Amino acid sequence: MNTPYDVVVVGGGVAGLSAALCLVRAGVSVCVLERTDYAAWRPGETLSPVTWAELRQLLAPEPLATEGFLESQGLEATWGSERPHHHSFLANPYGSGWHVERRHLDALLAHHAGRLQVPLWRDTCVTQLEREGHGWRVRIRTPQGPAELRCEALVDATGRSAWVARQQGVRRREWDALCSVSGIIDRPPGFQEQHLVVEATPQGWWYAAPLPGGRLILTLLSDVDVLQRLGALRPAGWSALFRATRHLRERVGGVEAVTRLQVRRCETSRLEHAAGEGWVAVGDAAAMWDPLSSSGILKGLRTGRASARALCAAREGDSGALEDYARQQAAEFNRYLSARQAHYALEQRWATEDFWRRRLDAGPPTSLTARATGAVATSVP
Repeated sequence: MNTPYDVVVVGGGVAGLSAALCLVRAGVSVCVLERTDYAAWRPGETLSPVTWAELRQLLAPEPLATEGFLESQGLEATWGSERPHHHSFLANPYGSGWHVERRHLDALLAHHAGRLQVPLWRDTCVTQLEREGHGWRVRIRTPQGPAELRCEALVDATGRSAWVARQQGVRRREWDALCSVSGIIDRPPGFQEQHLVVEATPQGWWYAAPLPGGRLILTLLSDVDVLQRLGALRPAGWSALFRATRHLRERVGGVEAVTRLQVRRCETSRLEHAAGEGWVAVGDAAAMWDPLSSSGILKGLRTGRASARALCAAREGDSGALEDYARQQAAEFNRYLSARQAHYALEQRWATEDFWRRRLDAGPPTSLTARATGAVATSVP
């Protein structure tokens, strides 16, 4: 603990571990602080072919074993019409996609970090940050008790809380109040495990994706106030809305066995600045994208890599490297906003419903955001 590090990464998810792996390969000493033991529930992920290629590149030269992954051959979406549209990965130059549990993916990256001798402290949280000369003093709480670290720079990989950035007074701007409500069931025999299935409804949209172990995750996404009004944060209301779907209900059948739901905030939002003096934000800490983009993991991998390049450039004397990184992240977010609005605009069947009407508005719905910024439980019995 008395050894100073060049960089301390706060958060051991995909983005934080991507940054750590790129930094250590560049000869930068780094450690990772993860507040969990990776045992808590996290959503299942469907990795697109390009995301899979980025993951293989990050872990190279070690081969990327597919044990615990399910191959994905594409997606089926009922969006903008009653007729499902199919998008196949079979002709994709990067190959197929993959369904994976998030815990499995995080554990894979954490194992690889360990092979490169990156210290990864689990069940550890930062309690205080102090500037010390040109670096940082980091006070932490570990399972063994309080401790201190010193470093030159910090990577904020704390997810939507963006804890490090908020300690520097950086504000977060929200564009909506999107929330996901998920149930996990046994996978029905008739469900094609190779596909992600998406269906738009008047209240929001659903997706179904297979998970390892013969399970299936069903997720409803809508705004917090819409979900509350419809009782969808409880199993009875959620199940009633699922029964109102058309294609998913036919594919999955009944969901009477769902007694516990997992609820997560997933609003479109970003930090006003994704970097500052001696720190950078990556992944969801820098910006959260709508799950409709299917780019959360890809964004985490890429921002981790880009932040490592910026930090290395800053160490070599480029005084504008971190500011350049922040500008690049802002520009990327603006491109995402344009793509997000264009995709939602394809669905015009329920343009007067609250959920869809809000997404046809180019500006951030600040009044809605203000009403929905209260804490949402991570699980609802």
